[in-house]
Amino acid sequence: MKRKKRNWGVLMIATALIIMQLPVSEADAATSASDFKMEGSALVRYRGNEKNVSIPDTVQVIREGAFEENDNVELVVVPNSVKTIESYAFWGCDSLDTVVLGNGLREVGDYAFAGCTGLEQMTIPSNVKSIGILAFGDCYNMKNISIPAETSNIHDTAFDGCYQLTIHCDPGSAADTFAAAFYERQKEMPEKEDAPDKGEPSIPEPSGTGEPAVTEAPPTQEPVQETGNLLGSTHVVGNNAVVFVDNKQERVYDGDTSAAVRENPGLTDLREFDWNSGVPKYTIVDGTSVADWAYYKRTDLDTLALPEGVRQIGQFAFSRSALKTVVLPEGVEEIAYGAFYHCDALESAVIPATVRSVEPKAFTYTPWVERFLKGEAVEGALGDFLISGGVLVAYRGNARELVIPEGVRVIGAEVFQGHEEIESVSLPESLLVAGEGAFEGCSRLNQVKFGQNLQEIKDRAFFGTGLQGSITLPASLQKLGLFAFGNIALAYEGQEPEHTHETSAARLSNMAYRGYEKDVTQVAGVKVEGLEGAEASLEGADRSYTLTIGQPEDGAGMKEACLRTFQVQPPDDMAVYSLSLSDGSGIPLTKLGNQPLTVVLPLPEALKGQEVKVLAVDRNGQLDLLEAERVLLEGAEAVRFVTTSPSVTGVLGVGPAESQEELLEVNVKMEAQSGAPVRSQGSAADMMKLLSCGILLTAGTVLWAGNVSRNRKIRR
Repeated sequence: MKRKKRNWGVLMIATALIIMQLPVSEADAATSASDFKMEGSALVRYRGNEKNVSIPDTVQVIREGAFEENDNVELVVVPNSVKTIESYAFWGCDSLDTVVLGNGLREVGDYAFAGCTGLEQMTIPSNVKSIGILAFGDCYNMKNISIPAETSNIHDTAFDGCYQLTIHCDPGSAADTFAAAFYERQKEMPEKEDAPDKGEPSIPEPSGTGEPAVTEAPPTQEPVQETGNLLGSTHVVGNNAVVFVDNKQERVYDGDTSAAVRENPGLTDLREFDWNSGVPKYTIVDGTSVADWAYYKRTDLDTLALPEGVRQIGQFAFSRSALKTVVLPEGVEEIAYGAFYHCDALESAVIPATVRSVEPKAFTYTPWVERFLKGEAVEGALGDFLISGGVLVAYRGNARELVIPEGVRVIGAEVFQGHEEIESVSLPESLLVAGEGAFEGCSRLNQVKFGQNLQEIKDRAFFGTGLQGSITLPASLQKLGLFAFGNIALAYEGQEPEHTHETSAARLSNMAYRGYEKDVTQVAGVKVEGLEGAEASLEGADRSYTLTIGQPEDGAGMKEACLRTFQVQPPDDMAVYSLSLSDGSGIPLTKLGNQPLTVVLPLPEALKGQEVKVLAVDRNGQLDLLEAERVLLEGAEAVRFVTTSPSVTGVLGVGPAESQEELLEVNVKMEAQSGAPVRSQGSAADMMKLLSCGILLTAGTVLWAGNVSRNRKIRR
């Protein structure tokens, strides 16, 4: 649940006043006057290569592109004399992690700090009246910003792509109004629900970074690090490379026992595993699926050639990586949500004829698509259509009577979304799949000619159009998605198709996708069914949810996951549960985003008095280690854990507990009512952490640093 706390900014300013007593920043001594190209009082270009830059106090305007794409600068001190920061001034400064804004600043221009992925925190000075278009666009590591009441004009896109951002401001201010609308848009931002650094901080967040078949790369790589989350070091040992991730060491495993680089744990019992090193993850699972987030932010990838046998490209699998070209092998059937999102160097993609699904945001913000939409010639462009392997990826036209070219097999997700000029559409005979939200919001669309080979219409494909009356669908149709035509009456030339739903409907925040409205008569909270004595709470729950807990006798899913990850079966006394959370729609919710589910399960007799570990099977059939602790629930020994992806979950006893001291008695229902365990932001403890890290602060201005991977940016 979001919080807008003005006291965050007050606390920052108070801390700043203390810090101001420290010696002057080394930035003042690091920058030479010759490094600045000036035109009167305007800074036209910074020509130096220093990391710490103090702008002269004679500067009143920082001109467009003055620091653009400077990969050296990490800290900038903007003096009180500066009144305006123009468009693109610091655009694409990947290493910039600390900015001190002077109190004379009146305006932050369009794209001024866009793509500054190192920025995490900032306070806008009180004299700033406006923040421009995408001023902080795609500063995706930014977590906190304090905006004063005096800032009256904030463009709707100012913080697009800042999916982790909390805005701190005065109630009733223009920033407060902006924040309310921003949080609604933020729910739809790619990465918002399931970013890889969303795990609890006490549990290392593993991220497989093994190498597939790519253009030649060195056998080892330096660690790639992002703020608060070590992605790990990688040894290339084949297509099944696995990485253990923690802050001290890494171990690599390969399914091939003859691999030159291999440390086999030699486990005969799962309880022997060293849990402090984190749970390993495969990047290519069973040779068929590229795992979700597998190569996220990898800057060492160039040209990708995956091995034969891969069927699925996972969610955000290559997002924000440095890929320039992609050639997917025959046999790939699914390109999942955000798979190549923001690959800022991707100029072309070859999609095979076997692909049947391209989910939302798969190629969003890649030069390949962006250049096409701007009217440039790119590979796969056919007039107003961008097509690869029979997949329609993008559309740039404005035709009222739309005729989709013959040869298109799949319309990708959201391709025509919001094209209100379209009045009629003719689908080709070659079309097999109409993608998720393909024509959603085409409000003037009142006529559709269906091809006779159409097999699947995905969720919301024709939702929000001008279609009326009854629609007759062809006999070839086999699958029909959720709200594919809204509430329009449907008739079928053949048998009624199977009714399906996409993974987007299983995201907690997408209530509208499930067609579920809040029932004001319901009591907000989580009702538990299936296991006596179990309790649960959902952070920020504002309606009724049901958690169904099953106990599969054969441990289905968990056994396969343990064999895949550890090459051993789970012990017989491992307690395995299936967790399914749903609202009034009845659709299982598998992505909870920033609203974690806390579950308390009574411990079986065989596990009482033992130290326990809780493992969950992820979307790719791999294991995650969840934050867990032994507690008392109504006097009985239990285990409490937190998850954001309810699934098959196992409780493993790993030996006698080191401490048999009295356990904490918990009351989940009371915690839910009081708001616990909601995590606050900007606490005094956080401030102490900041001080220990050597933060630069000035009155009214705060921003702290973080190490991030560096990706090439493109202007939008």
